[in-house]
Amino acid sequence: HSSLKVSALEARRAASRWDDHVQRCLFFEDLDAEHYKAAAELVTGRLHLGFPRGFAGHVKSFLWLCWHKLLVFWLRHLRSRAFRCASYACGALSAVIVLGQMTMLDEGRGGRLSALAYIFRGDRGPWTTQALCVVPLGYMTYTAYFSIFRLRVPGWYGLYDNHNTDMGSLLWCASILARLAAPLCYHFLLLIRVRGTTFQRFMGKMNVVPVLGESFNDVFPCVVVVLCLFNLLNVYSHIVRILSLGTVDFDLAAGAAGDDPLSEGKALVERERR
Repeated sequence: HSSLKVSALEARRAASRWDDHVQRCLFFEDLDAEHYKAAAELVTGRLHLGFPRGFAGHVKSFLWLCWHKLLVFWLRHLRSRAFRCASYACGALSAVIVLGQMTMLDEGRGGRLSALAYIFRGDRGPWTTQALCVVPLGYMTYTAYFSIFRLRVPGWYGLYDNHNTDMGSLLWCASILARLAAPLCYHFLLLIRVRGTTFQRFMGKMNVVPVLGESFNDVFPCVVVVLCLFNLLNVYSHIVRILSLGTVDFDLAAGAAGDDPLSEGKALVERERR
């Protein structure tokens, strides 16, 4: 009975992910073909269904029409520019954070090279300090939790939409988020080189723990530079190919029967479009 329930849940998850992938493919195809109205219809089409009759229905229909026009304007004129600016901002924040982690070993000259340490060098008051913490700490939190939200291990863990997430996955995700919050804030304080805060007094001294509490918090962040270089140089795929001897390597070449997966995928999307 338990195996049947797990199989049924995995089947619902697969169907939900298939629908999501198809909608995304249709959306990006319409964007690539500059069919912005059709792309907006994919987003707002479901909201347009089921409007009640009468005055409330007219109001909701008018609001839907305004939202649809705003969405078309966003897709036509603002989306690419906004995403390009966001990519530049994320790249700059990543460079500033990595540079700050590289200089954590040198308390003297490293503080002058770290932009985050320079921002929080003086007392700027509670409100200004909170506002300055929101952007870098929020970005670090998003990048740290992004992989947890995206991670999916069939039969064990995964966050799915349409109420397809099991209770164990929700509890595990919530526990991991709670466990990472305090260490992430502590690392941020080390990154901006601020000492004697209320958070540090509440958590107590960390240097009493052998190895992990002494120099580990200063040395280990430098490993992030190596991981960034691995990501930029695409070293991960080469390592996986060497360790797995090609068994985990995804090849987009023709299959055993000579079928092209790209053509097959396009045919499936066109079938769903019709």
